[in-house]
Amino acid sequence: MTIISVEGFIDTHVHTGPAPFQRIGDTIDVARWCKGSKMAAIIVKSHFESTITKVYHARKEIPGFDLFAGIALNRGVGGVNPAAVEQALKQNAKIVWMPTIDAENHVRIFGEAGAFGNIGSGSYKNKSSRELFKPYTVTSGKSLSPDAKSVIDLIVDFDAILATGHLSEKEIFSVVDYAVGKGLKKIIVTHPEMQCPNLSIQSQIELANQNCLMEYCAVNCMPMFQSVTSDQMKDAIDAVGADRSIIATDSGQPFSPKTPDMFRMFAQVLHEKGISLEDIATMAIKNPARLLGIKPKLDKVQLAEELFGVAQNNPHSEQ
Repeated sequence: MTIISVEGFIDTHVHTGPAPFQRIGDTIDVARWCKGSKMAAIIVKSHFESTITKVYHARKEIPGFDLFAGIALNRGVGGVNPAAVEQALKQNAKIVWMPTIDAENHVRIFGEAGAFGNIGSGSYKNKSSRELFKPYTVTSGKSLSPDAKSVIDLIVDFDAILATGHLSEKEIFSVVDYAVGKGLKKIIVTHPEMQCPNLSIQSQIELANQNCLMEYCAVNCMPMFQSVTSDQMKDAIDAVGADRSIIATDSGQPFSPKTPDMFRMFAQVLHEKGISLEDIATMAIKNPARLLGIKPKLDKVQLAEELFGVAQNNPHSEQ
């Protein structure tokens, strides 16, 4: 059997502590695990704040491993807030997520900001916080809001990555149409098969046709949070194309494995379902590196047997 290693992999979607949601490890812990598994880089995400400070300190503590920061446009940063985005980008944030747990679409699907169905409760326990909060949308009438347009303009100016967060399908298409019209070439459609946004394969193909990358996340196949099966995930990748996809973990939950273990499991399952090692390398190494503007450390998937000095005897191996 071909056993995949995560050497050289880049994870574009990793949650770390400290955070209001319980996490399996803090940013330094996760960086140490990933470096120890020879991963190349991670993007650190938080639903509540920019991750610039987390990444800054983890880089100093774990030298020789690349971490990248971003900002999610939820209540903690003032929502769809161009001022917060500009300050984050000036401090080398690489990615801006449109609203996630505080998005109007997220609240419509899960019933409360920060809620995820049977997993945990909402973000705001204080009664006044809940009553005063109005979920975020990026539209105003039939078009994008001025603030959403300003945010995208900033992303274009700083050559950063735009991620669609937990927006609705209609909002995603509006955001992508405007961003593509402005010349943006780095767009991630965040976990398209999660309950939000729950995009059809046809919609995913249409967005990929506008040079978006679909971000398929391991957590959506995990037992506690399964929104799709691994077969459905494989079918989506086949339909969209590996060259227009990335794979990531969306890791950090207490019920999830450590990031490198989760990434290896996900890649292994997809390969067992029929995704080639070449396509795994495209989605886990080459496409994320292009988004981040860094050189891939490897151009193919490494095999664990090779790393541990055990001969690879599988006659069907693709390498």
